[in-house]
Amino acid sequence: MKRLAETVGTAQLIRLLEDWSTGDGALHVCLERTLRVLVASGEIPAGIRLPSERSLGNALNLSRNTVANAFDTLRGEGLFSSRQGDGTYVTSGASSSRRRGEDRLHSFIADHAEASPSIDLRSAALPGLAMVADEFESFDYRMLRNLVKTHGYLPWGLPALRQSVAEYYTDAGMPTSLDQVLITSGAQQALRLAAASIASPGSTVLVEEPTFRGAIESLRTLGAHVVPIPDLDDPNFSQRTSSMISRFKPVLLVVQSMLNNPTGRVMSEPQKRRMATLASAAGAAMIDDATMADTVIDPKDSPPLSRFFPGLITVGSMSKSFWGGLRVGWIRADARTVAALASAKGVDDLGTSLLAQSVAMSLLPRIAEARHARREVLLPARARILEVLEQELPDWEAVVPAGGASLWVRLPRGSATAFAQHAERFGVKLLPGTIFSAADQLDDHIRVAFADDVELTVRALRILGPLWKTFA
Repeated sequence: MKRLAETVGTAQLIRLLEDWSTGDGALHVCLERTLRVLVASGEIPAGIRLPSERSLGNALNLSRNTVANAFDTLRGEGLFSSRQGDGTYVTSGASSSRRRGEDRLHSFIADHAEASPSIDLRSAALPGLAMVADEFESFDYRMLRNLVKTHGYLPWGLPALRQSVAEYYTDAGMPTSLDQVLITSGAQQALRLAAASIASPGSTVLVEEPTFRGAIESLRTLGAHVVPIPDLDDPNFSQRTSSMISRFKPVLLVVQSMLNNPTGRVMSEPQKRRMATLASAAGAAMIDDATMADTVIDPKDSPPLSRFFPGLITVGSMSKSFWGGLRVGWIRADARTVAALASAKGVDDLGTSLLAQSVAMSLLPRIAEARHARREVLLPARARILEVLEQELPDWEAVVPAGGASLWVRLPRGSATAFAQHAERFGVKLLPGTIFSAADQLDDHIRVAFADDVELTVRALRILGPLWKTFA
């Protein structure tokens, strides 16, 4: 009888391996070293069944022999064991290999520190705007002195900032009052707080496919069963979602109606109506992650999702609009929901940094200026990257993003995971589509970020062009 164990999927293991090939030595040595560190640290615990050598080799763009050599070494050390027809298992966890793991971990970190420079296109996080630094320079320290005279614990957030957020949404066509706003320590905390109030371990949450990886991981941390929603433009959307509701009985939908990460798409009015109909038919709550809203390049005149789903919970943030370093986000919902979430937040952290909130309070009324500044950078950057992509990789099919700082690209053939591994060996780091999939699918897509230095991204694309020809 086969032994029962959890299995780490190929896509999940690739994410854990991350920069495995950047160290010194042959590829099988780099792979075994990284696997050893993952076992020693407990990232891959004892009892886990690993992907087959063939499937891992295909995903890493390696020969099966290279993977087999790494596995054989770890079997010889007693970290892995295999049985005919039953796969390869981790047999020795962190406790039994701690000393050896610490030695290897030190070596692993050193390898990273000494690795040759590479072009990293994995992050689409934008740098902060100059106005943020300006606000720090002109900060009203008299106000700070008054704040310091209080105990400093405000789970709801600064009233003045909450009022600014309420006005922000009112101006966007979502009439909002102060008691409908809760300030959080970033959008990630906002999403986690809101989702935790609805989803319990084992309950089903529906998400767009693709979607932001942070949302997927946050929901899984809560113990939720995360299931992708069918394509909103699928002619059989109603039939498929009806079947999905009957099968999974979802309690929550998490969407990005304002601007999707990674695709850069904005939901049309008909798509918003379909999403609202789906949530209503399921009797489910819905969270709209609107953190990318202020990076729209091509504005569209479309009613907000809340128009079609009044009970909508909206998550927002200063990060994409102004600067991620502020770590200030918020939740917009009905007053009763906000009051309950404020109580939960009080238990969680007693309140978001008042210093960061004070800066955010000064910045948010300048949101129109911030949107203009973002568009002034993103519009020419998008045009430049699309132009070079067409020159260097004409068979790659890119979605022209309505906003954001990345391209969602479909490869005409092959595995995006394998190509990302291939590209990394030549100094370009990419994210394959599986990163953004709740079902470890989309291995025919890659996200190309251009948030930092556009000409650096151009240089990377000119490296990828010849690499793709040899890979394909």
